Amino acid sequence: MSKVSIKTLLASVALLAAVPAMAADGAFGRCELRADTAKHALTPAHEGVLTIAVPLPSPQAYQGNTPETIDGGYLYCLGAEIANRGGLGKIVVKNASFESLVTGKGTDFDMSIWDLFPTEERKKSVDFSGSYRFTDTGVIAKAGSDVTAETLGSKRIGVLLGSVQEKFVREKLKLTGDLRIFQSNDDMWAALMANQIDAALADTETALPRATASNGALKVFGRYPVGGDVAILFPKGSKNVAPTDEILADMRADGSLEGIEVKWLAPILGAPVSTIAQWSTE
Repeated sequence: MSKVSIKTLLASVALLAAVPAMAADGAFGRCELRADTAKHALTPAHEGVLTIAVPLPSPQAYQGNTPETIDGGYLYCLGAEIANRGGLGKIVVKNASFESLVTGKGTDFDMSIWDLFPTEERKKSVDFSGSYRFTDTGVIAKAGSDVTAETLGSKRIGVLLGSVQEKFVREKLKLTGDLRIFQSNDDMWAALMANQIDAALADTETALPRATASNGALKVFGRYPVGGDVAILFPKGSKNVAPTDEILADMRADGSLEGIEVKWLAPILGAPVSTIAQWSTE
């Protein structure tokens, strides 16, 4: 799930528990915010509010049935901590398509926290923070599938439009089967369950929770070293990049980034990323 193993993260719980934190008063749902932290002022689109745009639903990262009822999740709570340290008292989560975000077409938001890769192509249209985590690519398929590193290229494969997985399949996989492009993970998972595709490629930390939630119907068979450091996306020219980088540096130093992963991400993965077989891109 990151350059720090799940085992190491779980071993950090006792240490992190000793660090002062405060429960959110309702403005930030169920997130626990670090007390007495340095403030780095953000400049929001709407006064006092951090507006986060992401492709919804995203039940592991943003837990809630609607944007208005989201009150937890590992990326929501990262946003809550950033808002708190940025001097803001509230988060608003709004739905936006993946394509609109990475192409700079999204409007009226401050940032997108959705494990996005800061590729050179995307940087032409949007800005990014420094990295807050590392991720790679998982291959998810029906549990009884015969998908292997050797057979994947002959299968019907699903990827998100504009994703690093789409680029990998087109440029490296030597695909002889069909490639299907999706606008959302939910559409891709539905196609997988309906046997419209044989396998899907997604960030490993996105694929693992989906497999865990499937009650044995789906499995992550392997992972490719395709991906890298993920970062927060901003509209081009945003004034919030520098203060967000300062906040992330503080969170890394005081253990808050690890704490969010331990509390919110590790339990939903179902298995440490390191237990998934690594497949070669060659």
